[in-house]
Amino acid sequence: MLRTLCISVLIFAGVAAQAQIQYLEQKPAHIEKTADSLTEIYSNKLGMTPKQDLLFKTNVADYLLMREQVAKEYTGKQKLDELYKASLEESGAMSEVLTEYQFELYEKIKPSIQPIAVVEKD
Repeated sequence: MLRTLCISVLIFAGVAAQAQIQYLEQKPAHIEKTADSLTEIYSNKLGMTPKQDLLFKTNVADYLLMREQVAKEYTGKQKLDELYKASLEESGAMSEVLTEYQFELYEKIKPSIQPIAVVEKD
């Protein structure tokens, strides 16, 4: 009985520990480079800690991948709508990483650093 209990506790502890280890997907080099650059820009303006930098970069890289996927799958207004949704999701994720003050500043400067789309005039 004690042996079964000990094994159950070890299995539970192993599962709990595994759940806390996040799977780190390797991002394409151009995404990593852009995420590094954006994180550096924001970090200088927001005064982020090293831990915040890492979490911020991960979120930015995820958003950049999402943006690429949207650009491949959609066009026109639907593309803009999907990019807007992705931008809102990114902001939501950033609200978990940044302090309230940092997040307010992030929201103010984000449109100039990461515009949703750029319209080119002919």
